[in-house]
Amino acid sequence: MSDLLHLQNRIDELERRNLELTFKLQSAEGLKDSVAAKEQLFSMSVIRSLVLALDSRDPYTAGHSSRVALYSLWIARELGMDAEEAKLFYEVALMHDIGKIGVPDRVLLKTDSLNGEEFQVMISHTTIGARILSKMEPEHRMLQATEVAKYHHEKMDGTGYPEGLRGEQIPYLARIVAVADAFDAMTTDRPYAKGRSYREGVEELIRCKGTHFDPHVVEAFEKVMKERHYLAGYENNPLADMPAEE
Repeated sequence: MSDLLHLQNRIDELERRNLELTFKLQSAEGLKDSVAAKEQLFSMSVIRSLVLALDSRDPYTAGHSSRVALYSLWIARELGMDAEEAKLFYEVALMHDIGKIGVPDRVLLKTDSLNGEEFQVMISHTTIGARILSKMEPEHRMLQATEVAKYHHEKMDGTGYPEGLRGEQIPYLARIVAVADAFDAMTTDRPYAKGRSYREGVEELIRCKGTHFDPHVVEAFEKVMKERHYLAGYENNPLADMPAEE
């Protein structure tokens, strides 16, 4: 079975499970507020379980989703997002890579360079994630989650994927997660390479601002990291061992 056919089968199975979850969530609409609140907690627990399962597939990226969500939260607060909205954004950012559930291990965990077909399978995690999250409620939160999942690999100069969006065509929240995601990828150890220091990671973000990353987002992140004293005295990532659940 080719990677693409295997991927399509995984997508179909995930959509079936999401449809079942949607029916469960819709059945709670007429219940009292307290019960509705418990159902919302249940849906987030399901999402967190999926994120934990995803991060657990690769011991070298364990905790990635939670770190990206945390960095995204810090950036959002620095850019003026209010505390309640930022808390909800944290949950959105936590799900940014959820589509990788549909990527086969032999592609996701490959340490060598990906070939053309494998690369297409890998980058499809953006559109898979958007399709998975399209079942969320309420609608405005679903739109935020799908945009972040789909567009967090777009670049300001239009060289990203999946649609080659440019500048402010890229949704604002996706631009925030793009910086957080790239930073964590750069500062995480891999089997084939040692992660960069926090200082080196931020320097690379600065080098690529305006081409790959939103300059305002990069500047906000740099300020946050300086204020938290993470740019001096650390050779490695001090949050590398942060658990997948916050």
